[in-house]
Amino acid sequence: MSLQNKLQSLIIEEIESKLEHPPKDMLNKITSIDNKDRLKQLYVRMIDCKTLGEIVNAIKNNDSLSGRIALKYKQNYDAIIKYIAQEFRGKTLDIFGIETAKIVDVFTFEPVEIRIQTGRLDLIFRDVHESCYHCEEQRNMIEDDLHRCSIYHFQAVRQFGSSMTDILLISGQPYSGPRQIQTKSGLYKPIFIDLTGKDGYKCLSAIKAEIQGGNYDSVIELIFVPLYGNMQQAKRQELAKAVIQYEIDLLKTDKIYEKLVVSTLIMCNKILDKQTLQNFYEEVKHMIDILEIAREDGEQKGMEKGMEKGMEKGMEKGTLKAVQEMLMEVLATKLGVIPYRIVNEIKSINTVETLKTLFRQAMTCDNLHSFEGKLMLATA
Repeated sequence: MSLQNKLQSLIIEEIESKLEHPPKDMLNKITSIDNKDRLKQLYVRMIDCKTLGEIVNAIKNNDSLSGRIALKYKQNYDAIIKYIAQEFRGKTLDIFGIETAKIVDVFTFEPVEIRIQTGRLDLIFRDVHESCYHCEEQRNMIEDDLHRCSIYHFQAVRQFGSSMTDILLISGQPYSGPRQIQTKSGLYKPIFIDLTGKDGYKCLSAIKAEIQGGNYDSVIELIFVPLYGNMQQAKRQELAKAVIQYEIDLLKTDKIYEKLVVSTLIMCNKILDKQTLQNFYEEVKHMIDILEIAREDGEQKGMEKGMEKGMEKGMEKGTLKAVQEMLMEVLATKLGVIPYRIVNEIKSINTVETLKTLFRQAMTCDNLHSFEGKLMLATA
């Protein structure tokens, strides 16, 4: 028996000793892990687990061990969201095979910090008819994920209304569990987009041919191509490298936005190891400046000082709406994408002085949670 198989067996034994009837999908997920270092770390974590929730969290956290360089930084997570928002506005979700009206906005439901910790891409698209599409990436999905998604679904419905459709992007290992939850009170039935059934290399070749012919409509799909197919980690890494290298080649000829390269690097954070991501960054860092692998403290302070001066000037002669927009701009610049609920609260404030106070508070906040506390006091 190989070390990999031995570790998988030990982890499964630990799970079975703690749970009387462990979910079959959970056990299948353990056998799908082919990285020895990840298996070793998961085994150590599993020894300390006592409940189903702790076991599920240990497995989820283990999913994020490969390339910590990307989603670790909220500015990077913010970069991919902004790029996707930029590319999808005025378009539909037809690259996922879903008919929608034109998209007018893209945002997150939860604070960016939570999505960084879980390592999932989670966005809400809103179209011109105010219909919302909650799109969440699920790598190596298990049945328990479906129940978690249903909880988030109804939380989102409470905030944005019942015109909400959930879309689950399945990558990694194929999902063979239930696709809906039926209870006596209702039905939860998200749309499943199975990326594991797509041929990544075939899609990459097709996109290359389109771009060579002057058609750039499918450029945005390059971000998702590394997630396509059902393959071992080593082969997926080769696909991811091929996609990123092609994007870098395009960047060198100015045929593509720099944010595309950054967004794909971020999407590959759980596919490629830290050193590989670092090597790609070294290759392109002289061409781009938005990948937040490091930032000098003095540079950050200088940016904040200049931003404060500009915002104060604007506030002196701005309307209430303008001041609200400037506050949201400084929050987005400092803290990342702002959840919709905070945007609504800011828009409900009808005194310029309160907004000015919040603006100054925003300049000193290091995280969204800290600002929310100040916002709560200001609107109480």
